[in-house]
Amino acid sequence: MISMKRLGRVALLTGAGLAGIAAAATGGGYLWLRSSLPDYSADRSVAGPRAGIEIIRDAHAVPHIFAKSREDAYFALGYVHAQDRLWQLEMTRLAGQGRITEAVGESGLPTDKLVAALDLDRVAAATHARNSPETRTAIHAYVLGINAGIDTRKGALPPEFVLLGVEPGHWTDADVNRLGGLVALGMGDWREEMLRARLATKLDCERLHDLYARPDERPITYPGLPERSRATTDSCSAIRWQGKAAANVSSLPFGRSHPASNSWTVSGSHTVSGKPMLANDPHGPLGAPADYYPVRMSWPGFEIVGASRPGSPAVASGRNGFIAWGITDMMADQSDIFVERIDPADPGRYLTPEGSAPFRTRTVSIPVKGGEAQAVTLRYTRHGIVLSDIDADAAQLLKEQIGPGYVLAVSGLDNTDGNPLVQAFLGMAEARDWQGFEAAARGFGLQHNLAFAARDGTIGMISAGRLPLRRGDGFLPVPGWERRFDWTGYLPAEQLPAQSDPESGFLANGNNRLVPGSGGALDSTAFVPGWRAGRIEAVLAPAQGIGMDRMTTLQLDTVSLEVAALKPVLRDARPQTEQGRQAQTMLFAWDGEMAADRPEPLIWAAWQRAAGLALLRPKLGGLADAWLKENRPRLDRLLQPGSGWCADCPALAAKALDDAVGDLAESQGSDMTRWRWGDVHRASFRHDILSHVPLIGGLVTIRVPAGGGANTVNAGQTDLWGEDPWADIYGPRYRQVIDLAAPEKSLYMIAPGVSGNPLSHWFGSFAKPWSRGEYVTLTGDPETLRKSAVGDMTLTPAR
Repeated sequence: MISMKRLGRVALLTGAGLAGIAAAATGGGYLWLRSSLPDYSADRSVAGPRAGIEIIRDAHAVPHIFAKSREDAYFALGYVHAQDRLWQLEMTRLAGQGRITEAVGESGLPTDKLVAALDLDRVAAATHARNSPETRTAIHAYVLGINAGIDTRKGALPPEFVLLGVEPGHWTDADVNRLGGLVALGMGDWREEMLRARLATKLDCERLHDLYARPDERPITYPGLPERSRATTDSCSAIRWQGKAAANVSSLPFGRSHPASNSWTVSGSHTVSGKPMLANDPHGPLGAPADYYPVRMSWPGFEIVGASRPGSPAVASGRNGFIAWGITDMMADQSDIFVERIDPADPGRYLTPEGSAPFRTRTVSIPVKGGEAQAVTLRYTRHGIVLSDIDADAAQLLKEQIGPGYVLAVSGLDNTDGNPLVQAFLGMAEARDWQGFEAAARGFGLQHNLAFAARDGTIGMISAGRLPLRRGDGFLPVPGWERRFDWTGYLPAEQLPAQSDPESGFLANGNNRLVPGSGGALDSTAFVPGWRAGRIEAVLAPAQGIGMDRMTTLQLDTVSLEVAALKPVLRDARPQTEQGRQAQTMLFAWDGEMAADRPEPLIWAAWQRAAGLALLRPKLGGLADAWLKENRPRLDRLLQPGSGWCADCPALAAKALDDAVGDLAESQGSDMTRWRWGDVHRASFRHDILSHVPLIGGLVTIRVPAGGGANTVNAGQTDLWGEDPWADIYGPRYRQVIDLAAPEKSLYMIAPGVSGNPLSHWFGSFAKPWSRGEYVTLTGDPETLRKSAVGDMTLTPAR
């Protein structure tokens, strides 16, 4: 699943903050900081609920909420989010208000300027107006729960607050509704589009397209649906990219990166029980805490179990008593960069197909911690935000490759008519059948594939989002003054692809292509190769009698189909060193399983690293590193003879293997049979702030061995061309396998833990079980749960 680059990853250390942490290093200071941990068994009298609510923390500290009404259940969800994820909530609230800089100083300005340009107050108001009364009730109850959690907490604040000198603020309904606009910054390929413009100074369009998804790639998610194609205008010759493109592209907030999620749903005709089953594992950066939070909410006649997101009452993936659902990133292209020409006669205007038009402007004031507030003037064109005024990446591209007299605008980030995202999530989570689920999903304004299964036997999937209908192909920035690249609207909700009860007996998605065809709203250059989806289909297609064991085995599968696809390339290679030849023999005999206890996955990864650099650096120079930071080369395509990327591809592959094992021998020893992938490929759960603090950073960073790779179902992605190429930094933060024959026996796992407080035992308590491929159940009546509970509290209405 796509996600925004984490908001707290900024330069945060202030003198006062370091002094606070240093003081906490003493015995008394440590005990004082530990008072920030919530008491899971302390009953509270709180304003908001209509009746008493019991919250039982099971043996893993996962909250089981027993409420007497729907409204009170969402109140309790807000309360437990405040107990366990208070810093996460505060950063989310400040991000939505464009006030990160107020908390962390000037390093937050790049984020706050982008957020300010979205005008999220306007988005929140429009979203509220579109929300149903039931959605408004749930949001308001949730907000009251957060605030009650803040108001009734005791002891010190969590360490992040101490470090930065921040106090948690109260939430409003608008804070929740702002998030529907905020998430737009993490969608689409607008940053990638600017990077492609830089690459266009080095590559012709054919070579540039080699690096991205093509319409002929398979498998597809909906094989039963007709082709969706649309003629579009080629963007490759629209702008002449010139100058010397910057090789050093700063790491900036937001934008899609390393997507990898899986979801599949299986008909009862293929299962042991005769009822459908569903598996889902949304992926993302392996941070601590995760952005998901496991919960079980019950009220009379209904329950919801699954992965919630602090800051919202929505449960993104999970089940109720009737259905189950899961999410993957749709990989849609929801944004475009337009080069706008300033009117030579008036710098306050720009050119359109109809002539000169004025920039629309807004001025905002951004408070800065430890300094004066910054006034920022925001400009807008008919296409959207003038990005080059407020974003260093866009400003650099404009300066170096276009020149004066122009600005860069980005389309697709605005949600001026609101985005009732929570309403869609709530509707899906509370649906009882496919018809109700599909209706709610068609109002989903993000961009995800939503898998479905129901106890009545139905399975289905729908891909929903706000998808532009464009005249251009969306590949490179285009002239804003030419009508031939304009958007004509958005794909109507009724035209979103969906399928139920397919003949195959299953539906699956691994961020791969959705339907046949090119150029339409469902086309994208961001689809990932079908290695994961292909593996899922290969296991499910012939299978009968599928049960929980086979579903979990597939979810934990570490076989990479990419290995088989690239073995012909290695077969033709002729390594020149003894070690290279030994490595080649080992790889030929290997089945492609990226197992933690094997040497071959490490050799494979090292060879890919060397081959990627050997292919790209000669053509791209320093830009190769910028591109490889966020992308993976399709080596099966680039290493083909005649590809235009290598004069002698077998020789390049051979030298890359020689170099790779030679380098590994220096760090791992000369006996490659003793090398182990899991020794270096360790999942690293880093705290956004505290992991970067001297002395204590290592104490709060959680590391566990991990198998898998970038193209396995159980993905374990690395920054393969970075400074730490083997560490697992991106993977399944949450896993679920749901059996609709016995929903109470469904399995779940989150990493690294429930709590966001690094002083809590529950901060990293799931990391090792997650690494071992274990699961937990989230079930039980109150009496049974109390026997092994680590907490049992009651919230009673204040009188």
